[in-house]
Amino acid sequence: MPAVILAVIEQPKAAPFVLAGAARLASLAGTGRINVLATRVPPMATIMVTEEVLTPQRERQVRAREQERTAALRAAYDAWTPAARAAGVQPEWHDIEAVAAEAVAQWGRRADYLVLKRPARDDGEVERQAMHAALFATDRPVLAVPPETMPALFGRHVAIAWRDDDRAIRAVLAALRWLGHAERIHVLAGARASAPPPRLPELLAEHGVAAELVVLSVTGLQAFGKTLLETAHGLGADMLVMGAFAHHPLRSLLLGGVTRYMLSHADLPLFMRH
Repeated sequence: MPAVILAVIEQPKAAPFVLAGAARLASLAGTGRINVLATRVPPMATIMVTEEVLTPQRERQVRAREQERTAALRAAYDAWTPAARAAGVQPEWHDIEAVAAEAVAQWGRRADYLVLKRPARDDGEVERQAMHAALFATDRPVLAVPPETMPALFGRHVAIAWRDDDRAIRAVLAALRWLGHAERIHVLAGARASAPPPRLPELLAEHGVAAELVVLSVTGLQAFGKTLLETAHGLGADMLVMGAFAHHPLRSLLLGGVTRYMLSHADLPLFMRH
């Protein structure tokens, strides 16, 4: 049974990057179905708590702005579609008026993978809540694409940020569909000076996936996410697989330190799962 990818596009400038990432993931996972979702902000969602009513003028302004943005997103989709179809992808466009986080949660539960732009530093709360919903409300793996550059042919040299817990295990299991085709795999595991040395995950060997272990010293002198990212680059990795962590179950999420760092700084595709 073929898998389904949900590609969520929000900003016209980054839409080609998300679509290219979705097409590459489709190639890796051996699937061709990509649902492309663009959401238009409902006018009522723009009302401040200090405002009592949505004026007709404000509603027209919001709808006009959102129609202009989604028209630009559709143009990016139309430009991408011919090459995607030639590569065997079956894309389908969906343009709906909805709160982005709610739409991502609803549509994402019906998909096998989600692809979104990694939130940029100057993004608003809409993009961040959409990413939170993808990671923590869908129970699906998420590919976060860097917002600044077109993703390369990732998946050839994969780095896995490993810790022996459920989230990392779930992320690796979700990647096994294509991980065995990688040319090189490095497992990056942190270790404190007093702790037993880490080992390669047994689940990789059990699934016939060869990998090399790289042990990173956890000193507390810099953010471990920065150490992970620098090491991945030093090894020549083109994507990073990792678990996603949150310390609070509510919508106002307090992300784990490494998750927060990667979602703010990673300049290579992140394949994540909570």
